[in-house]
Amino acid sequence: MTRPFTDSVFDLGQINLRLLHYFRVVAEELSFSKAAVRLNMSQPPLSLHIKELEHLLGTPLFLRTTRSVSLTPAGAALMREAGLMLDGINRSLHRVRKIGRGEVGHIQLGTVGTAVWGPLMPALNRFGKNAPEISWTMTELTPVQQIDALQLQRIDIGIWREAKLTLPQGLKSRLMGRENVALAISEHHRLATKNSVVLSELAHEDFIVMPMSASGLGSYLYSMCRQYGFLPQVKHQVNEPQTALALVANGNGITLLPESYARIHWPGVRFCALSERLPADLYAIYQADSVTPAATRFLDSLGEVN
Repeated sequence: MTRPFTDSVFDLGQINLRLLHYFRVVAEELSFSKAAVRLNMSQPPLSLHIKELEHLLGTPLFLRTTRSVSLTPAGAALMREAGLMLDGINRSLHRVRKIGRGEVGHIQLGTVGTAVWGPLMPALNRFGKNAPEISWTMTELTPVQQIDALQLQRIDIGIWREAKLTLPQGLKSRLMGRENVALAISEHHRLATKNSVVLSELAHEDFIVMPMSASGLGSYLYSMCRQYGFLPQVKHQVNEPQTALALVANGNGITLLPESYARIHWPGVRFCALSERLPADLYAIYQADSVTPAATRFLDSLGEVN
């Protein structure tokens, strides 16, 4: 016998998904014997489970006769609600499983501004074709800001150049693409007619450089010049490559930038290769002990581990 429903006896926590699943199958079949076959169990325990559910809810869910089984009004209502609940839970669990496998999700990227014209966008485009259910957003951050954001788990992946040189403990990198540094000069500069330039030829030129912060492109290029025997004469320091190129176009100095910037038409600017290879390889950086499945899948799409 079912008991009258009161708040004092109703305990939602005792109604588990298995009971609702058993009820739903019986309600669909309107036959305990057919439902038992479908559930691959014998009929007596199935009947006990349904009685348990009715007992917990304090109301009959089925009208039973020797010849038929039908739903009570409460049973019909539960049929609708149980269907919605179980279907919703199935969808949610399916999504959780896909997230765990790295099949769906979201990746928060932090990147230096010079990366967007290099290998980054082709890598993201290739990844998007193979993982259409993984979305991504991008925030422009300096390498120092990216390190902080990675350690605080505010971003999943950081992207900057020559990252292998300055990685703190706990961070790892994967090569995203190889690239060299090129010389950007005014089209009226004395070196503009040359196809390649020896770095030492720039010893007495006025340089326009990016910020000299740790791990930044500016400090890296400054140190490269030192390795080749001279300290660059810094005339201007700017935050954006576009600003540097605007100053170059107007004859205010020269600058060194990744060669991918040569793919864009910058009025008044001529790009020349350097005889020495100064790598400006792009790396994806991640926190090894907290990388998400979606971010792992993107990193795996890059291939080489560094």
